[in-house]
Amino acid sequence: MDGIVFGLCALFGIAGTVLSAREAWRQRARQEYRIARFTRAVAFGVCTIGVILAVPAVEDLFESATGMNNAAKLGAHICAVLWCGSLQLMLVDWSYNQDVLKASLYARIALAVCVLVAMLPLFIATTSDDLEFTTEFAQEPGVTVYLLVYLGYVAITCGEIAFLCFGMGLFTRKRGHSWSARGLTMSAVAAALGVAYAASKGSYLVTHYLRHPWPLKAEEIISPLLAGLAVVALITGLTMAMVGRRIANRKAVTSSAT
Repeated sequence: MDGIVFGLCALFGIAGTVLSAREAWRQRARQEYRIARFTRAVAFGVCTIGVILAVPAVEDLFESATGMNNAAKLGAHICAVLWCGSLQLMLVDWSYNQDVLKASLYARIALAVCVLVAMLPLFIATTSDDLEFTTEFAQEPGVTVYLLVYLGYVAITCGEIAFLCFGMGLFTRKRGHSWSARGLTMSAVAAALGVAYAASKGSYLVTHYLRHPWPLKAEEIISPLLAGLAVVALITGLTMAMVGRRIANRKAVTSSAT
């Protein structure tokens, strides 16, 4: 299941990264939304790396090459934090005015750094050859705390992404930009799926701690599906919004010329 889901995500990620990087390079001279264009390309790129590392065959190869157990999982989780953080920076650049833009960007960068600083010592102190950083090893306190820190960040950031995308979707729909509105609405739904993914894994960890976990097999099916749907829908939605903005700019240039 993981191989199929994350392999498909990798294909979408590669396509989204190429399109976003091409758009960022094409408009490199424009100062407007420069941060958003750059962070969108970075977000798609690190997401692609993360989902590739989550493919079981790649995970085994990566850990064999590095000689470190759980190396691929750590890499995938770091990529997920960078993916969510980069998307936040993109949306802040789209949504906030210049008076509060810098402070808003720095606050989100600081949050991502704090999460990574918390995750790394937990990983180093807990990792060993006989366990993995998955819900299957929830009986290990270090694994549970590490995953809850990571999942808490994903839930918070995806919640903000959903809120901002939904609000911008309504705004662009009122202005008649249908492609952008649809893309942003899809992105909001995708981010909500990201929250659901974090809630799925997190609820298993919490209920396991309370000694009343729900079935592990169900969690191992539901969580990857939610993560895969979130990644595919978010990349698709933001790409649609990018295309919609380009269409709107072309229409504006055409109408001014006539």
